[in-house]
Amino acid sequence: MIQHQLERYARLLLDEQCVKNGRIAICGQNDSIDCYGAKDLSQLAEQILYRLGSAAVIVAAPLHPFPFFLIQHSAPDCLTLVPEDSESKSSLHDIPIIRSIPDQKELLNAICAALQRRKGCIVEGIGMVSQGSLTIEQAYIIWSSLVHATSVMYLANLLKFGPVLADEVVALRRYKYSLKPLLPENQPPYCTPPLPHRDIQNEMCHIGQITVRMGLVDSFFGNISWTGEDVMYISQTSARLDELASQIDPVPFDGSTTNGLTASSELPAHRAVVTTTGCRAILHGHPKFSVVMSFFCEPGEHAGIDIVDTLPVVRGEGGVGGLAESLSKAFRLTASNAVIVQGHGVFAISKNSFHETLITLAKVEQHCREQYFLRLNKKFQI
Repeated sequence: MIQHQLERYARLLLDEQCVKNGRIAICGQNDSIDCYGAKDLSQLAEQILYRLGSAAVIVAAPLHPFPFFLIQHSAPDCLTLVPEDSESKSSLHDIPIIRSIPDQKELLNAICAALQRRKGCIVEGIGMVSQGSLTIEQAYIIWSSLVHATSVMYLANLLKFGPVLADEVVALRRYKYSLKPLLPENQPPYCTPPLPHRDIQNEMCHIGQITVRMGLVDSFFGNISWTGEDVMYISQTSARLDELASQIDPVPFDGSTTNGLTASSELPAHRAVVTTTGCRAILHGHPKFSVVMSFFCEPGEHAGIDIVDTLPVVRGEGGVGGLAESLSKAFRLTASNAVIVQGHGVFAISKNSFHETLITLAKVEQHCREQYFLRLNKKFQI
């Protein structure tokens, strides 16, 4: 069974185009240690696993060399990278970096020391390493989060300062032309309201799966809700968007039940937006170019609402951190059906269907991607 799980998570990372084919290894242990993947990386992962006593360890080379560029850009005495996006800040805090160490024993010691302090690290010349203390999925989530954090950090730094290494331009062009359009010409039909209770749940699960498949979230996190009558159906906190079955809470608006206790931490923001706009569907994701471009916004015509081109951008933390107020204000004043939260992601709304929120989310990310490469070319001729 554990071997099947190792293969599953390796396949997920390959399907997400996160890792180089053939340069991934995952080791996990239950009664014994099992490994899957490249032999040299498996040996390293097994040594780390044995030393730390973790449930699982992933050692893999990223598909694009952004983490290695970040190391080379950093000062020689720099020991960590600090993520710029809010999701990575909260989940990773900082990312230890380990520069090239020829001696294998010293390298192992350095990696284990880093993983005793943090959940993952970057190892120059090898890749990124993550661990799961209890499950294989934890190691997968951290590794995927490392990709998101380093991609956002590198792309933002590149737009600020331009390339400084000889091979950056080639790598970036390769990355740019590997990106596929987010919106195929033929869109499948989706349900529209009114929806029976069971169909609401099924539709949320379906849209969640597509959102993950399209790469519009980091790992598989984000949240989704549907409001009908006096009840909001919303994904639970930390729920996988691609596995929402049994992870959707019906939360009455009058607070007559305790269902909201397990709901997404963004529940206050969803409620405020529904109250302000009258929308029924909300989809929130963390697409990387939208997050990157949110750091390059300009003042808009309304106080507290900036813009990226024409897209509204606000600030605010989830939960009780003020996001509910800033989001609802932006939707009300701009009449937009999407708002970017700086360093966090995009909230898309619709009064009609989840199909519209998904298309809106994809359009925002596609637009931000185009804006990114236009600005990069204008500044640095890349």
